[in-house]
Amino acid sequence: MNNDITPPGAGADSSAGRPATMDWDRFSEVTGGDEETMRELIELFYRQTTQQLSQIEAALQAGNADDIRRVAHSCAGASATLGMVHLVPLLRAMEKQAAAGDLNEAPTLFQSAKHEFKQIQLFLATQPGLSSIQAP
Repeated sequence: MNNDITPPGAGADSSAGRPATMDWDRFSEVTGGDEETMRELIELFYRQTTQQLSQIEAALQAGNADDIRRVAHSCAGASATLGMVHLVPLLRAMEKQAAAGDLNEAPTLFQSAKHEFKQIQLFLATQPGLSSIQAP
């Protein structure tokens, strides 16, 4: 196991002054702490989440609550698996509201989810061994 990646300090992201962007213990558990596995999962997460956010945006423009619900559910599941603690509640709220057919807050939730995805990318860019990974 080659693990040059040092977990961030507990507590707050130094750049944002808020609770950590991701649950590093959860991420390490999923990857076994293996740097190559971490890199592969982050690359997949970036590609998949970029695609899913585009799908949600298209569904919002079309007013398609079922697609929003379905894609937000899938994206939330993958994000939860990797420990993305701020992104998951936004996606779950969007999923729940879309399931109820209420899209009034969906655009705001979507913008917040896009912002959080960017925060995740910025956070991971500061992690040794992960900093060279680029989102599509």
